[in-house]
Amino acid sequence: MTKTRRRPGLPVAEHFQEAKTGWALLRTGGNQSTGLEVPTRPTGVSIAKGAVRFALGPRGEARLLLPIRDRETVSDLVHAAAIDLNHADYSIGGRKVRFLDLTCRDGELESVFAEVADQIIARIKAGEGCISAARSTIEDFRSLVEYVSPSAKPLAVVAGLVGELLILDRMLSRSPDAWTRWRRPSGDRHDFRNGDISLEVKVSTSRNGLVTINGLDQLEAPRGGSLHLLHLVLEPTAQGDLGVATLGKGVQEKAGDPDGLHRVLKSLGCSDVEDEHWNQSTFRLESESLYEVTERFPRLVASMLIGGEAPPEVRSIRYRLDLSGAADLRKNPTESKYLDMLLT
Repeated sequence: MTKTRRRPGLPVAEHFQEAKTGWALLRTGGNQSTGLEVPTRPTGVSIAKGAVRFALGPRGEARLLLPIRDRETVSDLVHAAAIDLNHADYSIGGRKVRFLDLTCRDGELESVFAEVADQIIARIKAGEGCISAARSTIEDFRSLVEYVSPSAKPLAVVAGLVGELLILDRMLSRSPDAWTRWRRPSGDRHDFRNGDISLEVKVSTSRNGLVTINGLDQLEAPRGGSLHLLHLVLEPTAQGDLGVATLGKGVQEKAGDPDGLHRVLKSLGCSDVEDEHWNQSTFRLESESLYEVTERFPRLVASMLIGGEAPPEVRSIRYRLDLSGAADLRKNPTESKYLDMLLT
């Protein structure tokens, strides 16, 4: 997505996150019995042709159904890269209703699509026509209209860097030399390290509690030391306050050696934090959880294997870890002293 800013005067959706709630209810069976072939529920906003509705696609895709007149067509709209625009004709109470059907193509962009849906609903409630509301909102959220550059960085890669920059920013607020504790760019198995104290940062863009572990040593504490895992849930959103440009400029201003930090960023392929290829996604911090990685922590490490290593035929190991199994090892990040340990 291309980073955008909301235009001055853009109406504020009165029911922010109404779309998220509507789709969540539908996915748990909270649909209205209307005779439609798809799960649907009304939004509470109606026009003469009927109610604006949330709906789900055949694979659970988030949809927004806008009642329109028979002569209105999707040709009146600018087509969007992340949204399928179609007509859908359904019979409700024996009466045929034509809808403009907006469907989110990519589940990872559903949070942004929810903002678009809430904004469309707010504009319709304010008296704007359905087609006009959809057109103006999509135009204002250019991130859903412009096709992503083929050289744009994958969402997971951008989110991972944003998560590490967020922690680095906190550390630099306390010590201008803290950038030297950022070790992943130099090939360390952990993201941050101070002697025998390590911190591994894992970032998710969904709330499923799953993180990806790379290798048998990523959850192995330094010999005689300690390891913590910090799990950040970053939600992609068109108006997020966390992005590579924002955080990148901030850490470079705080670092005692901006040139040294720039070399570190360059080693990660980010020679310019304002490069558009790194800034087509922004995020908001939804949650963070800190875990102490002890012998009781669910993991796979070399010491668990016969002979202390994988067979030579196994060239790499990568697995998904469900952090719900480590609930008793969870700590409060705001009360923990893990940053103190890294900065001592």
